[in-house]
Amino acid sequence: MKILISSDGTHAHFYQRVAWANAFNSCGMQAMLWDCKNSSAFDAFDTFEPDLFLGQTYNLTEDVVKCIKERPWLKVGLRAGDWGDQTQEIDHERFNILTCSPQEIKALKMLNEETGQVKFVHIHYTPEAIGVTHNHFESIGIKPISLMMCADVLSYRGASFDSTLACDIGFVGGYWPYKAQVLDPYLMPLLEPFGQYKVKLFGNQPWKANQYCGLISDDKVKDVFVSSKICPNLSEPHAQEYGFDVNERIFKILYAGGFCISDNVTGYKTTFGEHVPIADNPEHFKELIDHYLSKPTERLKLAEAGNTHVKENHTGFHRASEILAAFELQDLSQEIVKQYKENINAF
Repeated sequence: MKILISSDGTHAHFYQRVAWANAFNSCGMQAMLWDCKNSSAFDAFDTFEPDLFLGQTYNLTEDVVKCIKERPWLKVGLRAGDWGDQTQEIDHERFNILTCSPQEIKALKMLNEETGQVKFVHIHYTPEAIGVTHNHFESIGIKPISLMMCADVLSYRGASFDSTLACDIGFVGGYWPYKAQVLDPYLMPLLEPFGQYKVKLFGNQPWKANQYCGLISDDKVKDVFVSSKICPNLSEPHAQEYGFDVNERIFKILYAGGFCISDNVTGYKTTFGEHVPIADNPEHFKELIDHYLSKPTERLKLAEAGNTHVKENHTGFHRASEILAAFELQDLSQEIVKQYKENINAF
């Protein structure tokens, strides 16, 4: 089985595609990441000749459509922005939510009517959300599914404590105006007065803070998570408002073995249960920080439970299995989980 996976930049969804590819390749399949912004579709498809294609509705260009049509055996799954009952309620002036454009819908409808090759569209929201965020895709004969974020087993295993990264609070992520709506009330007050907490901030967008330590390589991020006493998970404003956008960071922290305190997003509660303390507001967030800094045994217990929960439910192998099931390849879907369970101790 050969799976071509389209990517379009270095962001959370790129790393998720890496997690899927690592899982597929670890189980004897062939998965290839294709940089669709810098490499020709014809080169990618002709060179690799995939059986499955994972792309995006917003990258469904004429050349991609032609490559799909030239391969009637090819099954297609596409990441798609919102198109559902809730879409008309979105306040786009306040919230940066990806929505499916009329042009995308038209192209997708035409492709599926002509070929029947589009088996599903997906988004990283909780399964409960799909019924209101993506249910209109059913009107054009395409099933919407949830493919939540996950932990990349190969990238985040083997995390180790590093004294140079040790701190009370460690955060890896950029600072920009939209995210600042949450970072400013939750995290920034903990930076002053300087020395109140030992904080280390890493990210590709500079922070205007003395605690900013610059960029950190991908292979060291996991060590930040286990070298920090607390790793905050702070969401974007729309996640707090609507509750279904569960970000990638929380999976990585828990898989690496770190301890996490998060802001209040409904999806975190339904996905992680009691394994992650949830702050209802910035004041409660600081209370939880102070409480767990003084309770190392409680931190360790929660971190271990969270690690087990992610290992057993939310890795790239689990998502790869869900992808294969969505393509109605049940035998391969079950086999990939079977192989993961047999080798889970290696991860």
